[in-house]
Amino acid sequence: MRSFDDLRGYLFDQLNAAIRRPGMHGGEPVILTLFDALAFADGRADRWQAELESLVTRGAANAAMVTGAVHEVLGYRSEDVMASVYADLAHRQGWLTLDTDSRIPGVLGEGDCVLTEVVEEYGAPPLWFGGTNPAYPKTLGYPDRSGALVFFHFMPELRLMAVRRGDGDFRESFLFTPAGRSR
Repeated sequence: MRSFDDLRGYLFDQLNAAIRRPGMHGGEPVILTLFDALAFADGRADRWQAELESLVTRGAANAAMVTGAVHEVLGYRSEDVMASVYADLAHRQGWLTLDTDSRIPGVLGEGDCVLTEVVEEYGAPPLWFGGTNPAYPKTLGYPDRSGALVFFHFMPELRLMAVRRGDGDFRESFLFTPAGRSR
């Protein structure tokens, strides 16, 4: 028989894996189920419900949840961008493990760049969403000085499309690069 701590640790690990590679773990429905289970286990169901309501209020979720809001903003579905929204929530709840202690130092520019340039500038990403194949989009996440997460969203061929931060209005939280705006 497993202990409560064993079960909670398992749910925590599964949520972290599902956020990083949503396509391999069942996507948004599984992420939501794991959040619900952890919220119940930690006695935070009301707080989690308030987070879900906040997603809708700020335009980060609609009837098709976060995936639908991402589609509205970008014009296509993006699992890595969807997962980064949930990573931000998990981070605020204390349910996200960062892989490294890299942080971004301050203000970010709006210029075009590629993934390797971001890694050279800021170090190994504490969060990597999606696989390593350069033909597919992916997202890198770093905490800033305040500890809030900043996300770098890359298009296929690993060109930076946008940088996103904050828990304000979802559409306005994207800072698109010239390559991202042209897409």
